[in-house]
Amino acid sequence: MPKIAPTVAVVAAYLAGCTVGGSPSGMAADAGATAPDAFAPDAFAPDASSFDGGLAPCEPIGGATYATLSTAGPVSDRPASEHPDLNIKLRGWSATGGATGLIDLDGPTDPRAPQLATVFADDRVPAFAANYRVNDWDWQAGEPAGPISAWEVTMVAMATTPGELIEVPVSGYDIGDGFQVRVLYADDDSITLKYTREDNVVSGYALHVVGVCVDPALRDLYATSDAAGRAELPALRADQAFGRARSSRLLVAIRDTGQFMDPRSRKDWWQGR
Repeated sequence: MPKIAPTVAVVAAYLAGCTVGGSPSGMAADAGATAPDAFAPDAFAPDASSFDGGLAPCEPIGGATYATLSTAGPVSDRPASEHPDLNIKLRGWSATGGATGLIDLDGPTDPRAPQLATVFADDRVPAFAANYRVNDWDWQAGEPAGPISAWEVTMVAMATTPGELIEVPVSGYDIGDGFQVRVLYADDDSITLKYTREDNVVSGYALHVVGVCVDPALRDLYATSDAAGRAELPALRADQAFGRARSSRLLVAIRDTGQFMDPRSRKDWWQGR
């Protein structure tokens, strides 16, 4: 799986936007940003506007059915809601600078990597509303550390229409029975998807989505599976809808073998765009 490195042009552009003290330009507080070590629970309250014939943003997905797939290896060593690798809201994130759009990076590419355009039913490249850096985690202290600095950006806000369907990004991986991901965590406004059958983010790709109304039937199946010990968890197919956009922006972070990556990378997550 890819280990991507910025091109000279991208690095130069980033350095050009820094002050003498080394802080990126564009660091002013964003209306949708959270504090570095906190998540505002009301930041993604359902938008009052309607979508597609009057559907409310959190309208259930009509006719949707879901199945489970067994876990490979040990289950999580702590409740998923208390695990910062599964529940990204425990980490928090902060606004940062950088280009709000796709960027070109050097390095190898995995042609089977998840493609983020397919998170939308129309497979579009959305407008990027803001950039963020997810916080690292101090495992000894059990609390968020400073923003992850390996990449300029590790989370993006994508423009959405309240109520539009949000789908599993297509990849070239099959984890069994035609499924591509399992749900490692889900609550009212976020979900974590994993492109392998392990109950962790150590290997393979993982996707965090915040600002989504997870379909009630899927959320209930996840809660039941979680309470039963996580020997099985909900599994989803490529392009399968799992919820609706809660408001006008959707936050997305993607990981490769545990590392938060830059979700703007064209060669990795937006191939051919």
